[in-house]
Amino acid sequence: MTPKLLPKRFPAYILTQGLGAFNDNFFKMLLQLYVLQVLVVKHAEQVMSEETFIFLATLIFTVPFVLFGAWSGYLADKYAKSEVMRVVKFAEIGIMLLGALALYRENVNMMFAVLFLMASQSTFFSPAKYGYIPEASRPQAVTAANGWVEMTTFLSIILGTAVTGFLLAYHDFSAVKVAYYCIGVAAAGSLSALFIAKVPAAGTAKRFPLNPLAGIINDLAFLKKQKGLFLAALANSYFWLIGLIFQTNILIYGKNMLAGHPNGTILLSLLPAYIGVGIALGSLLASRWSGKKVEIGLVPLGGLGMAFAGIALYFTTQAYALAAVVLFIAGMFGGLYIVPLYAYLQFFAKEDEKGRVMATTGILNGLFMVLGSFIYGLFAVNLAVPAHSIYLIMGIITLFVLAYLCIARAEYFTRFIAWLLTRTVYRLRIRGIENVPFRGPVLLAANHISALDPLLIASTSQRFIHFLLASEISTSPPLRKLFNLMDVIPLDSRAGKTSADQGLADARRQLQNGHAVCIFPEGVPARQGSPGKFRLDVNALLAGLDCPVIPVLIYHEREDRGGIAKRRKKGGFLNSIGIVFGAPLAADSPASAIEKAIRELAGGQVKGAGAGTGAVGSRQ
Repeated sequence: MTPKLLPKRFPAYILTQGLGAFNDNFFKMLLQLYVLQVLVVKHAEQVMSEETFIFLATLIFTVPFVLFGAWSGYLADKYAKSEVMRVVKFAEIGIMLLGALALYRENVNMMFAVLFLMASQSTFFSPAKYGYIPEASRPQAVTAANGWVEMTTFLSIILGTAVTGFLLAYHDFSAVKVAYYCIGVAAAGSLSALFIAKVPAAGTAKRFPLNPLAGIINDLAFLKKQKGLFLAALANSYFWLIGLIFQTNILIYGKNMLAGHPNGTILLSLLPAYIGVGIALGSLLASRWSGKKVEIGLVPLGGLGMAFAGIALYFTTQAYALAAVVLFIAGMFGGLYIVPLYAYLQFFAKEDEKGRVMATTGILNGLFMVLGSFIYGLFAVNLAVPAHSIYLIMGIITLFVLAYLCIARAEYFTRFIAWLLTRTVYRLRIRGIENVPFRGPVLLAANHISALDPLLIASTSQRFIHFLLASEISTSPPLRKLFNLMDVIPLDSRAGKTSADQGLADARRQLQNGHAVCIFPEGVPARQGSPGKFRLDVNALLAGLDCPVIPVLIYHEREDRGGIAKRRKKGGFLNSIGIVFGAPLAADSPASAIEKAIRELAGGQVKGAGAGTGAVGSRQ
C-alpha cells in the first residue's frame, strides 16, 4: 500500500489515537498498581479488597461504552469527525488533572470517577476515530489504514501498561509524580489532533437520543436490520470477549507455570506483551494480504488461528518459551481477524451512518466484554476450572463461533477459499479493478476459461457478486456446495431456453436491487481458445436497466512473457492468471459491442497493455 493512498496528515491521526490508547492503559494501570501496592498496605481497613477493586475498576471502565454509545454515534454523524476528535482530546487534559488530584487525596471513590470519565472520553472518541478512516481515505486504502490503526493501538497499549510499574518504582511510588506524565501525554495528543486533516460533517438528520438506554435499544435494532453489518459487529465483539478472557486468564496461567522461578515476576509481566506484539504484526499482515480491498476472507483464517492457539495453550503449561510463541501466534491471528471486520463496517456503512454504526459496534463490544468477565468468573471462580483448561474451552467455543459466522454469512467462507486459491494454486495479475463501482448495480460480462472463474473474479472485488453459471460446470460435489454457498444462479442446459430465461430473470432482479452480477455469455468454458461466441441473450437481461456493463477478460499468462515461467517456478505457483476489467459500457450497448470489448481486451493483453482499462497492473 503506497502512502499516497492513505489519508492526508495520516501520521498526526495515528499519533493522536496512539497517545490516547497509551494514556488510557497507562493511567488505568497506575490506579490499579497504586491502590494494590500502596493504599492497601497503608489503609488496609479503609480500602476494599484487591479482587473487589479490580472487578469494580473493570466494570466502571466498561459501562460508558454501553451507556453513551448512542450519544457518541450521533455526535460523530452530526459534526465533522475531525472536530469531534479534537474536542474530546482536549477534554482528556482536564480528566488527567482530576486524576492527579484523586491520587494526591488518596480518594478511591474519586479514582473510580476518573476511570468513568476516561472511559466516557474513549467512548466519544472511538466512533469519530473509526468513522474518520473511510471518509478521509480512498476506498482502496480503508483496510491499510485500519491495519496501521490496530497495530499502533496495541503497541500503545503494551507500552502504556509496561512503563507504569517502572515509572512508579522510579519515583518511589509517588503516583502524583507519575500522573504528571499522563497530563503531558494528554497535552501532546491534543496538540497532534490539531494537525489531523479536516473532513466535512456528515450532517445526519436524525434527532439526538435524549434517553441513552432507549438509544441503545434503537441503535441495536437499527444495526440488526442490516444483516451484513450486524454480523460483522457481532464477530468484532467476540474478538473483544475472547481477548478479555485471554488477557485476564494469562496472569493465573503464567503464575502456575512460573511457580518458584527466580525471574518469575518479570517473565509473568511479559506474557500479555506477546499477545499485543502478535496483534500488531497480524494487523500489518492483514493490510498487506488484503491488497486494495476489504478482504473478509481473512476473518476465518484469523478465527482458526485463535482457536487452535487456545487449544495449544492447554498443552504448553510446562514450557514458557513455547507458551510465549503460542500467545504471539494467537495475537497475530487476532490481528488478521479484527482488521478486516473494522474495514468492512466502515466501508459498507452509509456515509451519514458510519458514526452510528461504529458507536453501536462499540456498544456491542462493551456488552460482550461484560459477558466475557462473567464467563471468566463462572469458569475460574464458580467452577474452579484450571487456567489452561479455560484456554482449551475458549478455543473450542471459537471454532463453533467461526462455523456459525460462515454459515450465517457464506461470503466469509467463500472469500476465504478464494483467498487461499490465489495464494497457493493461482497467481493473479489484476488490471482495471477501479472500473468496477463500489456501490450500485453493475453487470460484469466475462469470458470463460475454467470452472473456478467465479472464485477468481470474486477474489478481486470488495463487493459480493452474484454469478450466473451453467450447472454442468459444478459437477464435483465440493464445487457444487461451494457455488451454492456463493448463491450462484444456475443454468440447466438440459432445460434449454426455459432455464436460460429463468436465470436471466433472476440475474435481472439482482441488478434491479442494486447488486453486482457476473455472467459468462459463452455459457461454458471455451475449448478452442477464448473468448468464444456469446450464447446468452445479454440484451434481454439489460433491457430497460440503467447500470454499467464491465467487460472482463480472464486469460492464462504466457510463460514467455516477462519472466512468468521463472517466477512460477520460484514461487511454486501452478497457474498464473490475468484478469482485466475493461472500461464501462452503457446498458443499452448491443451484445456485439460487449463481445467486441472483451476481444479487444484479449488483443491488448497480448501487447501487455490491457486495452481499455486505463489501469496499472497489480498482483496478489
